[in-house]
Amino acid sequence: MSDPLKTQNLGNHPDILPVGDVQFQKARDLRYGENPSQTAAMYASPQGTFLSTLKELKTGKQGPSQTNMEDMVYGAVTLGYFKAPSVVIMKHLNPSGFATQYAPEPLSATYRKAREGDFRAAFGGTVLFNMPVDLETADALNELFREVIVAPGFDEGVVDRFKGTVRVYEYDERQFSAIPRYANSERTPIIKQLPDGTLIRSNLLVTPIKNWQDLQKYAVGSRQFTADETGDLLKKNKDKTPDQIEATLRANRTPHDGEFRDLLTGYRIRLRSNSVRMVRNGYTVALGTGQQDRVMCVDIAEYKNRKLMELADKEERNRYFDYFVPGSVLVSDGFFPFPDSIELARKFGITAVLAPHGGDHFLDVVQAANESGIAFVDLPGDLRFFAHY
Repeated sequence: MSDPLKTQNLGNHPDILPVGDVQFQKARDLRYGENPSQTAAMYASPQGTFLSTLKELKTGKQGPSQTNMEDMVYGAVTLGYFKAPSVVIMKHLNPSGFATQYAPEPLSATYRKAREGDFRAAFGGTVLFNMPVDLETADALNELFREVIVAPGFDEGVVDRFKGTVRVYEYDERQFSAIPRYANSERTPIIKQLPDGTLIRSNLLVTPIKNWQDLQKYAVGSRQFTADETGDLLKKNKDKTPDQIEATLRANRTPHDGEFRDLLTGYRIRLRSNSVRMVRNGYTVALGTGQQDRVMCVDIAEYKNRKLMELADKEERNRYFDYFVPGSVLVSDGFFPFPDSIELARKFGITAVLAPHGGDHFLDVVQAANESGIAFVDLPGDLRFFAHY
């Protein structure tokens, strides 16, 4: 009996798909949709896209599935924020690990940093690089099963080292760079169809934050709050005078340069909401993803980190780098509604946090950060970066 996960399920999808004024052309039929029972095809505009221009260097399992394609494009979104050599490992549209170089090192080391952050989830993942893959990195990739490998190039002999069903793709750097990431980018709105047939048209998520210096003006201790934000704080804290509110805000410690850099790295890593990222020295040490409440994201991230450490010790696994949560920064894609997440962050040894502004208890959250010595970067509320793929 054939394995449905390795077998094509082709549907009767048209060659042309009109969307507005654009005639989207079928780039390829996919192995199947989200599940083997669903058929799927991929379409692209006449100008081409990141996915439609991928060059397939090695195939397996009768081609890529819808999830493979989505992993590749969402991984590319994250990876494209970084100029330094970087690696992201995707699993079910979420990164399981990420690493970027703050100082020169072999690409194989950067890959292992990303992989070992969650070596269980990295099994069978999609690995993307923003630099050509060399032979040493190919050997590191062969240490753990992976479904897909994507890079802008591969040194001579690298692809031949990959055996089995792994699929290998080379991407077009122009199409990679053309994926909208920053404000003022030219971008096509997203059209999403709901199960009842309703269509929602929305703008793509982009950011004005381009470097860690852009974050400095949002450090709570020196942040210039707008008149609306100040009025909201006064309204929600009627038991406090304006001077008391100001004193609480100004008492917060400003992150040092290393913390700002890690906060920016965490901010750029796209996860399904609610989500948090714990980052230190350019790589993820823990991730909490897709929860209905924010405090559980923090708790799960630390829990998974602890369990992975226990498993690595049991298996005598060489993780090459340390993944201790204490000393890390924490980045949240939404505001903290209560101080409980900050209290957990203090318990876990987090030194700095970043979150969008909001909530009725913002001042209590800042006060909890002050008492913990945790630096707080408070983005404007409209820079919330939820993602619900």
